[in-house]
Amino acid sequence: MARTSNNTRLRILNAARQFMTESPDETLSMRRIASLCGISAGTIYNHFPDKSSLMAAIMIEDWHKALDDMETECMNARNMREGVAGIYHALEDFVEIYRSFWQEYRVPGNFNDMKGKRHKELISEISGYVRKLLVKFAGEKDLNMDSILAENMLNAAVQKEITLEMVLQLVSYIAK
Repeated sequence: MARTSNNTRLRILNAARQFMTESPDETLSMRRIASLCGISAGTIYNHFPDKSSLMAAIMIEDWHKALDDMETECMNARNMREGVAGIYHALEDFVEIYRSFWQEYRVPGNFNDMKGKRHKELISEISGYVRKLLVKFAGEKDLNMDSILAENMLNAAVQKEITLEMVLQLVSYIAK
């Protein structure tokens, strides 16, 4: 039976994250990460079955940080616009880390597969924070608009064709 440790797993995650940050245009390779950690490539496979699993583990950690940031922004917001801007900035920070990854999956065929698997989950999580803001600042009981606003915020963070100001204009229509 293969021996694994949490310390080794953490070293692998940290090395992969550092590699992605410092070399965003280079392809992540298990051999390269193993070399950075001073371990064999086989040891990585004791912790992650493939490169996609390693990437997912890193992204999940960063996504949870973004969710924590969204929660903090919602709690500290003094008004709806400020809260939405805080959620947007947390999304933007997350997306910026993975911009090349997002661009790769926007290629026809790739993004649709990924979008079908994860998109609803992302929107649902973002909607939860938007819903808190709507209830807190707009006294909104009919919460149909939370997912529409969440969808537009995610699109704005990923695509850059939609600006924060456009999202805030949408907020002014929703939460009068």
